[in-house]
Amino acid sequence: MKRIMAMALSFLLLTSCSGEPAETTPVPESVPAPETVPVTETVPVPEEPAASAEALQEPAAEEVTVSTYADPVIAAENLSRAVEYAKTIRGLYWDSETCLSRLTPDGGKPFLWPYTEQAAMVNGILLAMDRDHEDRAYFEEYLTELIEGLRHYRVKEARMTGNQTWNNEDHVMTAFGENDGTPGCYAIYCASRSDASVDRTRTLTDGVYFDDNVWVAKEMYYAYLNLGDERYLNEAVSILNWIIGEGYEPAEGLNGIYWKWSSKFEFAGGDYSDSNHASLNACSSVPTSMMLAKVYRITEGMEKFAGLRENYLTCAEAIYRFAEDVLLDRSTGCIVDKIFLKQGFESMTGKSRIQKTDGNQFAYNTGTFMTAGAELYAIASEQGRTEDAEFYLNQSAATAKGADVKFGDRTVKSGQYSYPSHSWFTSFLLEGFADLAPVLPEAAEYADHMRSSLDYAWNNNRAADGLVCPSWIRGWSRYNDNDPNSEGNPRQILLQSANAHCYAMLARHYAE
Repeated sequence: MKRIMAMALSFLLLTSCSGEPAETTPVPESVPAPETVPVTETVPVPEEPAASAEALQEPAAEEVTVSTYADPVIAAENLSRAVEYAKTIRGLYWDSETCLSRLTPDGGKPFLWPYTEQAAMVNGILLAMDRDHEDRAYFEEYLTELIEGLRHYRVKEARMTGNQTWNNEDHVMTAFGENDGTPGCYAIYCASRSDASVDRTRTLTDGVYFDDNVWVAKEMYYAYLNLGDERYLNEAVSILNWIIGEGYEPAEGLNGIYWKWSSKFEFAGGDYSDSNHASLNACSSVPTSMMLAKVYRITEGMEKFAGLRENYLTCAEAIYRFAEDVLLDRSTGCIVDKIFLKQGFESMTGKSRIQKTDGNQFAYNTGTFMTAGAELYAIASEQGRTEDAEFYLNQSAATAKGADVKFGDRTVKSGQYSYPSHSWFTSFLLEGFADLAPVLPEAAEYADHMRSSLDYAWNNNRAADGLVCPSWIRGWSRYNDNDPNSEGNPRQILLQSANAHCYAMLARHYAE
């Protein structure tokens, strides 16, 4: 009952940030469909270089020097690699007739988050391509198929335990690609897919993750940029509405995003698992800040979304400030993984509400923090908010410097930076450096460290089938998992797509 009451109040949370409440529309009657089994995601934990104790001095932001690092030769070489690599992946993993993907070339079914990176790879290639590129139509077709495939994960109905259906009368589970511009339009994606049909997945809340959904919103946003189909922007907005409405913690100073829907109200005492205990995670919080800022900017002048935009910016900035205050390790400049909340934290104050902090530091959390900082810096600068702009730029500079030290291990091979073996985690680090490079010259240098590592991987750790080792410097011997159904397999779609995506990001970075 507590869960149902809290979810019913979620709409009040959303409208408290965004203004007028949405008009409600009855939820369509459910249609029988195959049910998916709720899953607990397993995340392969990469080795991380030891944190450096080096003091990180924040640079002044009074004058911003624009980097000049364009190199058309490097850009062309990396785009060529990305195109070749992505075509190999399409041949090994993708079924265009069913719009379903394999987890590995030998089989397996990917959960939602590995699947999304295949779309990220193609979005990245299209962003790096000229409109008249000879392979443009090929990748536009591939992306359209991938977006259709995502709909096999789209939720029709979410149920609570005890056979109680989650019915929040203040929201509408929208049809794919629909949005009326109000905060009540929701779209939700399950961790598991329904192979038989699209938009029909039924699941318990135990099968739904807020971080999974923000990755879907990210790819819908970029698909809109690449293909111009407004349905994709609508879908991104509907997903963000749901994340804010159901996953955002409004308590002052704790303005993060929960990780798993079903554990939002669970307090399992000594069991510090984010599957069983309410946690605010970097991997759900910081990317949500990033995407809220991106959507805020892209919807400028769109009357339909006028009522959402200020709420989006308010929440984006609050989440970033939460990450900077609570999740930032000031000795490394990087972001820690999560905090667990105490039962009854609503009646407490300050950091006494935190039961435990998980201090693990992963490259993707720090990478998305840099991208969020870059987006919020641009917004604050455009709006003439000098103090806020300086805050975002200074923090981004300190984090970029720390991330280059923390995640770039120079002890593995002379003359090279070796990065963690989970290339999807690492890809966000490259994205963060690239996003900051236009205003932070040192970020372009850090991105070049990663380019050198990727060059080494292409030349030394590429297999006969064209796949590149996710551990760019250490090589294939770093792995011992060949199970086609395992996310620990180095040939799984998440890691391979992330590699190709990195080449695409380098192509775009050096073309600018």
